[in-house]
Amino acid sequence: MTDDRPLAHSGEGLAAGEREQLVYVLENRLAPALEAAASAVREAERSLADAQDRLARAELAANSPYVSDPLIFMRRSVEEEVDALERKTTAKKIRTSYRFLLDRAVELAGAEVARFHDDQRAQHQERQEGVEACRAAEQRAAAALDEARQMQERVRASEQSARRGLQLLLDKLGPARP
Repeated sequence: MTDDRPLAHSGEGLAAGEREQLVYVLENRLAPALEAAASAVREAERSLADAQDRLARAELAANSPYVSDPLIFMRRSVEEEVDALERKTTAKKIRTSYRFLLDRAVELAGAEVARFHDDQRAQHQERQEGVEACRAAEQRAAAALDEARQMQERVRASEQSARRGLQLLLDKLGPARP
């Protein structure tokens, strides 16, 4: 046999102050998860903004004006010095021309080594910070932000479920009867 009378009439209602205590407990127990969710969303928003800034800088750098290659001119200069050395006829001119050629060749060799290292660094930087790398990072950051927002909504839904449950409890138990 079931008792269809409301619980409040059976003497099992809420005690004075119990409602506030139940709300306080609900809010305190859910507060860490709500704050963690909000913090995750804020961090994801910052990451997306940073990724967008890096992408803008990478696109700006990719559109920088053309700069001529000084090595092309240095190589040609060394070739011309060799040609000039072939035309020299006196020992003094040959020695002077050779010293000048040697200086240019050493300068060119050092520039070639420096260029190789610069190219390697540029390739590494392009892989890490180039337009495509920044676009991919921005897409990952946008996806992470969407995921964080979805997680935050699930946390809020959990809180709302607890609040609905609390309201049902309060409605069913009602105030205590003396």
